Formats: sequence, C-alpha cells, structure tokens
Amino acid sequence: MSKKCARCEKTVYPIEELKCLDKIWHKLCFKCQVCNMTLNMKTYKGYNKQPYCEAHIPKAKATTVAETPELKRIQENTKIQSNVMYHAEFEKAKGKFTQVADDPETLRIKQNSKIISNVAYHGDLEKKAVMEQKRAMTGENGEPIVTTPPSRRIGSIADLDPVNDFYGSLTSEYKQPPGDGRNSYGNQMQQQHMHAPHPSQVPVSQQQQQQQQQQQQQQHHHHQAPSQPTGRVYRALYDYQAQDTDEVSFADGDIIVDCTPIDDGWMTGVVRRTGQRGMLPANYVEPAN
Repeated sequence: MSKKCARCEKTVYPIEELKCLDKIWHKLCFKCQVCNMTLNMKTYKGYNKQPYCEAHIPKAKATTVAETPELKRIQENTKIQSNVMYHAEFEKAKGKFTQVADDPETLRIKQNSKIISNVAYHGDLEKKAVMEQKRAMTGENGEPIVTTPPSRRIGSIADLDPVNDFYGSLTSEYKQPPGDGRNSYGNQMQQQHMHAPHPSQVPVSQQQQQQQQQQQQQQHHHHQAPSQPTGRVYRALYDYQAQDTDEVSFADGDIIVDCTPIDDGWMTGVVRRTGQRGMLPANYVEPAN
C-alpha cells in the first residue's frame, strides 16, 4: 500500500518521506500553513497537527468564564487551604536553625558587624557617662557643684591594651594605695586634732608649745616632699593593679619618674602620686612631654 502526502496527497517514496505530527509528508511539502516557508524537524511548531513557523503559530487566547456561585466557592476554599498550608509550614519552620556555609565573605561580614556593634555600644556608654557626669556636676539652678570623681572599675574600655591583645581584667574596683602621703598626713592631723584638748583647758605656755610642735611637724612634712623627678618620666595610659609584691599600682594619668627599663615588657619607677617604687608594664605608659 502506497503512502500519501498529507499536503499534496501524492505518493511518498521512502527517500523523500518525512514523518511528523502523526502524518507522512514530502520533505518539500512540509511547509508553514501561513507563509509556505519550508520547515524541518528543528524549525517547525505544531498546532492541531499542522506545521507552522515560529512567527505564525496561533497563540492561545484566554477564555472568559462566568463567575458562578459554585466557582466562587471553589476559589474561596482554595484560598483558605493555601493559607492553612502556608501557616502550617511556617509554624513547622519556626525556631529551626538554618546552616549557612562559613565562606570567607560571610566571615568578613560577621566580623565587621561585630566591630561596628562594639563601637556603637561603647560610644553610647561614653555618651551616657558624659551626660550623667554633666548632670551630677550641675545643681538645680544650673550652678556647678564640686563632686569627687567616681572610682573607675578595672576592666573598663580605658584599660584596652591593643599591643598584647588584652581587654581589661576582672579584678575588683581600683582602690587608693595605702601609701598615699597626702591621705596619711591628713589622717594624722585629723587624729591629732581629735585627741588634742580644748584650748580653754590648756595653759598658755602649753598652747605655745603645741603651736610650735605643729609648725615643726608642718615644716618637717614640707622638707619630706618628693624631690624633682630625675631620670626618665612616663605618664600612665591605663589603670593597673599590682599583681605581686614587687609591682606598683597606678591610675590613668599618673606621672611615673625615675624609670629604668628591665626588658622589653617591664620597667621600674616611682609613682609620684603615691611615692611607691616597683615594677610596672611598659605598654601601660608613654613618655611624658
């Protein structure tokens, strides 16, 4: 039985046979139904079992459907089911940890975010501290009042040591060393004043003797004042609490005189404020101008 071409309805021999769209065609008869351009298996587009080119293939058109009550009910049920499934999936995924690959870019972003967060946090703390200090130094009428500065806590941002990657300690609050000459002298004078008898109860000669003794003590204390600094002079950058008996404690801003380097990290010196001599870390001080 001979095969017929779907276009010209003539006999198709095997050498010129082309099977496509459930039909048999001559290769030269396989053309677009609109522009008659010859097509092949790669360039044709089928529609209703007829070949078309890319430009003339019929486009599907939307069909208007009447909105019947049944169709509206189905649409509403579909919407509700979609919301229910969405919320169910959301509740299942809530609180679950999502693993993210730690590539170099992600690590860099995390490090930058941490640095920015720390800078902003410490900046807010410093602003609050300044505002509280100004508020404490100003009375109700706006007049300044004299207050003693609060003792700083060891381990604050002022104790940052970027050289040794040291960010403060967890020791107790900084305490004034017991060897402060001014405090000891003030306590001695206060004790003498408390134990001294009232002038009305002492004879005139004894009063004169006591005044002379007080003048001699004041002159003796004046002669014992620390001499001018010799050698190298340094200024403290941070607070430091002595960790051993041969070390010396100091506060931020203290002047340290007679400094002698021991090695790359330590030196010896005398704290001018307390008069104590001992070892101290070299990276906590800087040369004084």
